[in-house]
Amino acid sequence: MSGDGATEQAAEYVPEKVKKAEKKLEENPYDLDAWSILIREAQNQPIDKARKTYERLVAQFPSSGRFWKLYIEAEVPDNLIQTFFFFGGMHLHPKPQKKIMNIFPRKRSSLVKN
Repeated sequence: MSGDGATEQAAEYVPEKVKKAEKKLEENPYDLDAWSILIREAQNQPIDKARKTYERLVAQFPSSGRFWKLYIEAEVPDNLIQTFFFFGGMHLHPKPQKKIMNIFPRKRSSLVKN
C-alpha cells in the first residue's frame, strides 16, 4: 500500500520553477515570463498532462495566434498532420495549401522534401 503513495507522489512531482511560475501567475495572470516556464514544461509533457496548461494559456490570451498554434501543435499528432498533407493537402488550391503549410513550420520540414 505504501508503494502506491510513493508512485502517486512521483507522478505528481512538480518542479520548483513551475511552482514559482504558478505563484507569479496568481499575482499577475499576464506575466509572460511565468507563462514561458509553464509552456516549456507543457511541451515536455504528454498532451493528456499538458492540455490543462494549454487551455489556461489560450483562455488567458484568447487572441494570441502564437499560443493557439502551440496548443494545436501539441494536440494534433504528427502522424495525423502527415496523413492530412499526404492525402488531403495535395488536392488543395496552391494558395490555401501554402497557408496551411505555414501553420506548421516545424512539421513542414519533415513532410516536404525539396
